[in-house]
Parts: sequence; structure tokens; C-alpha cells
Amino acid sequence: MKKEIPDRRVSEYMNSATPVVSSRTGVQEALHLVRSHGFSALPVCDEGRFLGMVREKDLLEMTPSHATSLSRFEIHTLLDKVTVGAIMKFPPATVALDLPLREAAEIMVKNTSDVLPVMDRDRFAGLISWVDLVDAALENCSPLGGCDRNG
Repeated sequence: MKKEIPDRRVSEYMNSATPVVSSRTGVQEALHLVRSHGFSALPVCDEGRFLGMVREKDLLEMTPSHATSLSRFEIHTLLDKVTVGAIMKFPPATVALDLPLREAAEIMVKNTSDVLPVMDRDRFAGLISWVDLVDAALENCSPLGGCDRNG
């Protein structure tokens, strides 16, 4: 018998294989990690301590437009000096490993966030995204289109 959504926990659907960057990581490197792993944000941790999140949107705002007069090499040199620590933000909310998925979804909606850091006490454990929540909800749906509305 499959679990209903109210019985499911964040730990069952979060992504624990999330790349982590430090506050000293360069913008270019962080942007590469975001794009290569398909995340909208990355956690920032120093010495195992969670500091905040850096979003792809914020990283992109730090990259130059096509209208710049700098050469490609000058741009890369400048961007290597800008670190994640200068643009990271503390997320409006974090969630615990054992939090029910429904509550995580409510927190996500309330904070208009598409991804939340998952914490195991005071340590970063992974990320849960709206895509993870949709996957969980769809598990209650049959291939013929009917969904169990009790979950």
C-alpha cells in the first residue's frame, strides 16, 4: 500500500546530492554548477555551516550584458573576483527532514519560493523543490488520469 501525501516527509523527496558552494566561490563557477546540475539555486556553506542560498537569477544579474565594451577575457577576470558571498541571500524559510510534504508545500507557497533548503538540525541536508512536490502528488494519480483526492 502506497503512502498518502499527508504521511510523506521531506526526506523522502528532497535532493541530497546537491552541489554546495562556499562564500568564496566565484560567480562564474557557481553559474556553471547551477546550469550543469539543473538547479535554480545552490546552498552556500562554509566549514559545514549553512550560510544561505545563491539563486541562478542573482548570478545572471552579475554577468555582463552583450552591450559591454570589455573583452571576453576582461569580463572573466572581473567575474572571478566577484564571489558568491557578495550576492547570496538567506532564504526566507528552511524545512526540516521530517516535515510533512504538505507543510513544506505551504511554506513554499507562503514564501513564493521554488526551492527550500532542508536542514538536519543545524546542518544542510539537501534541497526540496516544487518539482519534487509535484512528483509526490502525481504518485497518487493513476495512468488513466484519476487522482486520489484524499492525499
